[in-house]
Amino acid sequence: MKEKYVFFLGGYDAEMVTIKAIFDRGKIAYFDKHLKWGAALSNYKGELTGLSKNEIPVLIELLLDIPYPPRAIIIDHHNERAGKNQKTSIEQAAELLGIKLDRRQRLISANDRGHVIAMKAMGATCKEIREIRAFDRQCQGVTKDDEKAAEISIKKHSENITPDSIYIKSLTEKASPLLDRLYERYRHIFVVTPSKELHYFGPGEMIQRLERIYKKMKMSRPGLIFWKGGYLPDTGFFGSKSTLDKKQIQDLFT
Repeated sequence: MKEKYVFFLGGYDAEMVTIKAIFDRGKIAYFDKHLKWGAALSNYKGELTGLSKNEIPVLIELLLDIPYPPRAIIIDHHNERAGKNQKTSIEQAAELLGIKLDRRQRLISANDRGHVIAMKAMGATCKEIREIRAFDRQCQGVTKDDEKAAEISIKKHSENITPDSIYIKSLTEKASPLLDRLYERYRHIFVVTPSKELHYFGPGEMIQRLERIYKKMKMSRPGLIFWKGGYLPDTGFFGSKSTLDKKQIQDLFT
């Protein structure tokens, strides 16, 4: 019996929604539970165990928190798979299926690889950048209330750590509306959400510093979750389900 790929979709953003649209047009089999960022494979435990022997699971940007078949294919662009010279998830999926991406899909890929910097590097216009960033926030589930909360957070709940670094106690769980308002103004952006998640956007050197701290913390807290991605080693993002306090963040600059 001929083998076939069955895709399992991770958390929604512009890239994941675009990958899904490619599958829909090509009538390609996939499972989708409309998950948020940080989605785990365990959400698909039943579907995974129900695959036939000729079906090859392709896991896209999923936290591998349960065992999976050795024949499974992992598609991701985070942590050790991240970087400006690494293929994005949409590029990996397209390559697997033998599909050529159009300009908009390549812009979405660039956005996922390195936000506005990467889109500019491929010659995106200001109009294209605004449209892609708005689409990305929409796919992430950013609402008008989130956009308003981001503005209030910046005005009333932020402070400079250094002249080019900002620390924000966000009123929204969504970090992207904050980043899109601040990336041209600050080199380092630290966001702490109401659920005490940490989101950092900035140079690769700081991401390496944060990663070392969190790896050390994980030695005594095995369940600690953190991640990185973006246009590394130049610039990118770092995040964790557990934040640092303001003093610890200030100490990163000493």
